[in-house]
Amino acid sequence: MRTLNFVKMLFVSVCITLLSSCGDDITYYTIQNTDEGLCAHTWMEEYDMTNEEGIAVRCVHQLKFTATDHSGQEIHQYYYTGETRPYREVTRNFDWQWMDDSKEGLRLNFGAGSIIYFENVWVREHYISGKLNGKDVTLTDANYQ
Repeated sequence: MRTLNFVKMLFVSVCITLLSSCGDDITYYTIQNTDEGLCAHTWMEEYDMTNEEGIAVRCVHQLKFTATDHSGQEIHQYYYTGETRPYREVTRNFDWQWMDDSKEGLRLNFGAGSIIYFENVWVREHYISGKLNGKDVTLTDANYQ
């Protein structure tokens, strides 16, 4: 009886070992960001905040990039609760460039010495994420929502 139990346990151990080594070989690769992926969308995020008058408002933040001349726009639209038209809109133009060949960081130059950095950038089909000027953000494709 003990021999039979030992043989069963040995058989199960051998089967587990063989099955665990039969998996697919996993190829790890990095999906590199591209100008085309970055520039193909209007990226946006929405969040609630308190404006300078102490009133709760909704902010829609957009980033647009062009590939031809590496320019872009940052747009902030501010809405009072329940309103469909913004009461204030701030638009700034910028020039952009990848920080290095890894294409994991962007340098946004707004002119007059105003530069912000978008670090650890992940551009995917429907979202872009990273650390924009020190703040973690995820912006989605405006046409995807």
